[in-house]
Amino acid sequence: MNVPPAGFTLLELLVTMIIVAILATLMFVGMQRYRGLASGASCSSNLRQLSAAVNLYVSDNNGMFPAYVSNGANGERTWYFGHESTPAGTSEGNRDLDQSGGPLFPYIQEVGKIEVCQGFNYGNSLWKPKFKGASYGYGYNWILGGRSGGSPMSIAQLKSASKVILFGDCAQINTFQKPATPKKPMLEEFYIINETEKTVHFRHNGRANMLFVDGHVESFSPWPGTEDRRISGEVIGRITKRSSLEYLR
Repeated sequence: MNVPPAGFTLLELLVTMIIVAILATLMFVGMQRYRGLASGASCSSNLRQLSAAVNLYVSDNNGMFPAYVSNGANGERTWYFGHESTPAGTSEGNRDLDQSGGPLFPYIQEVGKIEVCQGFNYGNSLWKPKFKGASYGYGYNWILGGRSGGSPMSIAQLKSASKVILFGDCAQINTFQKPATPKKPMLEEFYIINETEKTVHFRHNGRANMLFVDGHVESFSPWPGTEDRRISGEVIGRITKRSSLEYLR
């Protein structure tokens, strides 16, 4: 007489489901880490190309770095990444940006399209654009660029090009401009690395890529106590303590 094979007991079924869940979790974590590493490598490549573009600009402009921003008539502004001719008071996300009007544009065209970072999640429902669409995913050491409307520095003024940041992963948490509110913080591009603000975006597995003037790229963790984690999955902060000028000049 043939005895039919026994099925799974309830305990065996529960153990199997737990094992499958654990394997799925490990696979998901592994994929997330892989994507983070891939976007980090792509970002480092972008930054090195950006270094080449800046070097070309500096060579053609008597050793001077590009201005962070130049203010023109009627509210027009020329940022290092483009020209903004939108009238003053235009709402965030509706501002026009002509990237071809920025001082780095001719040089960026020579070395490749490097305006945005793959690690910046532009598809996030909490992403708040500053211009019409993605514009620039990296922040500039604004001391090199003369801060807001000042005179840019010369490369000859630097003590060590290997110890001064040029560009890096940046963003800002906005709670004060619509559609963001204090109860609905949103993530936006930001274009400054300075000595006071929390603008470094740790978007590559909790780390941020920084490009130095000599062309090398380093990866940083947040400086303890500077992290802003109001948006789930995003970390904004600093790589040095507040008011520190390390890496800036």
